[in-house]
Amino acid sequence: MREIVVTEFISLDGVIDSPGGGQHPHGGWTFKFFYKQKTAYEIKGREQQQAAALLLGRRTYTEFAPVWPSMDEFARYNLLPKYVVSTTLQQLDPGWAHTAVLRSLAEVAELRAGYGGPI
Repeated sequence: MREIVVTEFISLDGVIDSPGGGQHPHGGWTFKFFYKQKTAYEIKGREQQQAAALLLGRRTYTEFAPVWPSMDEFARYNLLPKYVVSTTLQQLDPGWAHTAVLRSLAEVAELRAGYGGPI
């Protein structure tokens, strides 16, 4: 059984929404703080090396897909298989390779029960 590891951007006061931009009043907060921290890059670098796949929600996918393929700092993510959990997503961005849609929690469970490294 594969391990599912959860990582997220969250501020000390509990803001999770829109770390890179978006509609939240504090959208883009990670660009103001995260990218200035060497240790943050080290953590994300380790995460990239340890992950065998990414599991994303639809909203995260729709925000990441237009941006992450061109970010050199996270190049390995582009090589990893990516799974988007969504019942509403109709079309994937063809620019973000190795991405598939999972339509149910049963499909997530199948992915987790399979062989491979951490998701």
